[in-house]
Amino acid sequence: MNNYISGLIMSHVLFNMKQIRHWILAIIALVSFNQLNAQYINGVDTICLGNPLVLSTSHTASSYYWGFCSAYLNNIPTGSSIAAGTGLSAPASIAMDKDSDQFYVFVVNSTGAKNMLRYDFTNLLSNAPTPVNLGTLGNKIPSNPRGMQLIKVGGDWFGFLLGGSGPGDYHIVRIEFGSHLSNTPSNVVDMGDLGGSVIDPRDMYIFRENFRWNAVVFGGSGDLYHLDFGIGLTNTPTVNYFGNFGSEVTGMWPMFDGSTWHLFYVNKTNHSVYRLDMGMALSLPVLPLTANLVMGGTPNFPFNDPRDISIIKDCSNYYGYVTNEGANSLTILNFGTNISGIPTASNIGNFAGFNQPGYLTRFIRDKDNVFAYTANAGDNSISRLEYNSCVASSIPNYYQMTPPPIIYSTPGSYNVYYAADEGLPTMAVDCKLITVLPEPIIELSHDTLICQRDTLLLVANGFNLASVEWNPVYNGRPPFDTTSIFVAPEEDYTYNVHLEFLASGGCAYDRAVHVTVGKVTADAGTDRFVADGAYTTLGGPRMSYGTDYTYDWKPQLWLDQYWVPNPNCKPVLASPLNDAQQYIVTVTDTSTQCWHRDTVWVYTECTQINMPNVFNTQSDIPINRKFGLLNTKLAKLEYFRIYNRWGNLVFETTDLHKSWDGTQKNIELPSDNYVWVIDGYCDNGLRVRKQGTVLLVK
Repeated sequence: MNNYISGLIMSHVLFNMKQIRHWILAIIALVSFNQLNAQYINGVDTICLGNPLVLSTSHTASSYYWGFCSAYLNNIPTGSSIAAGTGLSAPASIAMDKDSDQFYVFVVNSTGAKNMLRYDFTNLLSNAPTPVNLGTLGNKIPSNPRGMQLIKVGGDWFGFLLGGSGPGDYHIVRIEFGSHLSNTPSNVVDMGDLGGSVIDPRDMYIFRENFRWNAVVFGGSGDLYHLDFGIGLTNTPTVNYFGNFGSEVTGMWPMFDGSTWHLFYVNKTNHSVYRLDMGMALSLPVLPLTANLVMGGTPNFPFNDPRDISIIKDCSNYYGYVTNEGANSLTILNFGTNISGIPTASNIGNFAGFNQPGYLTRFIRDKDNVFAYTANAGDNSISRLEYNSCVASSIPNYYQMTPPPIIYSTPGSYNVYYAADEGLPTMAVDCKLITVLPEPIIELSHDTLICQRDTLLLVANGFNLASVEWNPVYNGRPPFDTTSIFVAPEEDYTYNVHLEFLASGGCAYDRAVHVTVGKVTADAGTDRFVADGAYTTLGGPRMSYGTDYTYDWKPQLWLDQYWVPNPNCKPVLASPLNDAQQYIVTVTDTSTQCWHRDTVWVYTECTQINMPNVFNTQSDIPINRKFGLLNTKLAKLEYFRIYNRWGNLVFETTDLHKSWDGTQKNIELPSDNYVWVIDGYCDNGLRVRKQGTVLLVK
């Protein structure tokens, strides 16, 4: 930096001393500004809802504070009216500051005893304050008290108060508090109008530039003054006149954007806000100055008798606040990132009990909340303006160097506030505006039911999808880094998919599709050979059994019950007429509608004689009333004979289709065991002989 300054001076040797001083001051201001605005927070500024925000800092400090849902000034502030106890009488001047970890608001009355009140908020500006009456300061409080500023120099606190009622009665008063703002002022000095040099002072701003203490003061008629205190604020300043910029100026606020000082002021008569571009050094403006209309010109658009203005920079954006005495309201100016641009204006009405609001304190960020105060002359109260922290972050704050990942619960803009070495000379502050985007619309297959042995298409897709990965995949068809895959699970299974979307920060989601597999097994049994005239039971051991299942055997030909899992092939009815018959069983789960089929072949062959062992001539089933051959594949019958227990022949035939009805010569025979013998030929040429007994039942 020293080489840069030397080169700058050498290249401009024709500059006069004032110009060189101007450049030096500007460079010093730029260095100071860059230190104050260093970036300490590392991490992305945009994430998607539900994604973790990972932040860090490389800044080494003795203490840390992270606020993840700090007040965001783009929102609308809340407010409240504070009667503030005893002693208020048409309050006018107001100022606020922090001493160590304690907050104080000072208010000066314009009527009555014209005394000063101190409001002690202890360590939180949201607390109900305790009023302390500091008295009349030795009767040195001027009439019509106006702008007031608190400032700490070295280890001592000073207050400066303006006021007066007319020529010969204009005052700049210095108030000395000593080492703490909680002290009763030890010395009060009335500097008057500095020898007639300052006319009708309304508002002032004290600052240090080029190792000297300075102030700019606006007069009520629009006159702008520069006060040079030299190296100490207790000196009597010299006065420089910068020019006239309107009428009835009531309040002002300076702002440095990194290269240029801008001085904003309100004009009550014109209902307007103006800006003066001062140049790179506030104490050495580039003259002549030009007043730039920021906004206004007619009542209620957007101001009505504006009284004061306060501006704050928060996360690269500038916000201005104007009290409207005529409308009991507040107007917010949103400049965005360009303090010299045209702001948007919002008159947000009376939300804090405004009643003839006047001067506005500076805004102070108390960790995650932002506060300012104004005095109301109409009802002897003060109004609190506050931006409160939100509750959308997974944790509100953190006190170590590296915070854990943060999750926000709703989309929106969130302010991350960082403070290190708080309260020390090395204190560093940074903020980062985090944009939380809504969760992208994800096209994802629903949890579903699939029948065992079926194939399912799973889909995971979305707008601006960058990549997709299914993992793990069971019984799937690769590739698995596509938006859709085919799977055929045999068991219940959960398929996980990781989706990443195009965004400047984290925008990734893990999703899952659970597939329930409906299991149904149809087992018709093994193919089998059945002797001619015999019977078999269909169905195998793997068949699904239970009341939730239905069974359907086809064809129904020769099956006793086609709707049961294991139907019997009964004689005659069940025995196939052909050499082979295929049966198909369909098993259905009524709860899932999943089904499965299986087949079995039944082969018949004539190898022996098959006969029933009992019959009842009185049976309800006609086929059971007679006794005869069950075989269907006999080609010739040599004889079919039946004998009673004494060996007497009671029935004889060579007709394959003739059965015994339990009579002899049309006489019913008694119930008993009878012996039968058969000799015949199968249709395959095999001779078959057999004998046995049958029980006649009546």
